[in-house]
Amino acid sequence: MKRIISGIFGALILIFSASLFSEVSVKIKDISSIDGLKENQIFGYGLVVGLQGTGDTGKSPLARSSLKNLLKNLGMEGEEIVSANTAAVLLTARLPVFVRVGDRIDVTVSSIGDAKSLEGGILVQSPLRGADNAIYAVAQGPLSVSRAAGNRRSVRTVAQISGGALVEREIGADIVTDNNIYIVLKEWDYSLANSIIKAVAGKYPDSKPEMTNAGKIQIHLPSNISLPEFVSSIENIEVTPAYKAKVVVNERDGTIVTGGEVKISEALVSREGLTVEIKGSAGKASASYVKDSATVKELVDSLNATGATTADIISILKALKASGALHAELIVR
Repeated sequence: MKRIISGIFGALILIFSASLFSEVSVKIKDISSIDGLKENQIFGYGLVVGLQGTGDTGKSPLARSSLKNLLKNLGMEGEEIVSANTAAVLLTARLPVFVRVGDRIDVTVSSIGDAKSLEGGILVQSPLRGADNAIYAVAQGPLSVSRAAGNRRSVRTVAQISGGALVEREIGADIVTDNNIYIVLKEWDYSLANSIIKAVAGKYPDSKPEMTNAGKIQIHLPSNISLPEFVSSIENIEVTPAYKAKVVVNERDGTIVTGGEVKISEALVSREGLTVEIKGSAGKASASYVKDSATVKELVDSLNATGATTADIISILKALKASGALHAELIVR
């Protein structure tokens, strides 16, 4: 019985062919960052109250001891309170670049006890610390638990507080060193670095861009332009990157994403058993011929014609990589 791929491009996504990648121009700010500008992670411990019997049980002593300490700080000492309406939680957040005292940031709240749900709870005021153990923000407020769409199972032990933390300490950002700024690529590539250096030098010859030993692009600040205007102008310069050839395969849902100039050497793909033979092997009947220097997209089109399933195509890509015919980095997840 003939096998037919039903909507193969619904389950199999091929994003951008190799010819398209070579023509796409992107802004420098989309593929790099200014050295010294970064987010900072902060975290803390807290207590959630107001739960409807879905909090930590007696098997988890963290919430019980935290509640006891909280009441003691309020001047209320007495017998130990046993309640399923509280939960011990871990708090995580990010401090944006150039954050100021008084700014509000979002907080993620995660149960660390045996609470069944954080829905309806309120976080009691809790400090958020950095890696240096200093307090940078204080979090408090009602929790919001996301609801899953469709048949997906929702996670009710993780919640968010939108704007729930108040920043108490600023973090400075020093981006200028010896009258130079430095550009750091998100993914290092010599061709891309060379393109950026040439583009910046073409617009600002006095900036004298060059690559340092640390893999950064050093750019000298001209004297006739302000720092904000210069950085903004550099970030908006467009370059044409040469992407590294990659094929990313997600075996769980059958998704395949290919990027860069992904080429395949001459190969013969047979429908019967869906075996793959590289250049030099004997031909077989009912086969789809893949010419030399073909792309992954052309390969998939050929396999589609033979009636291959998504699982078959993933297996063939692995075989091509193992044989050396697939000239790209194959990432299987």
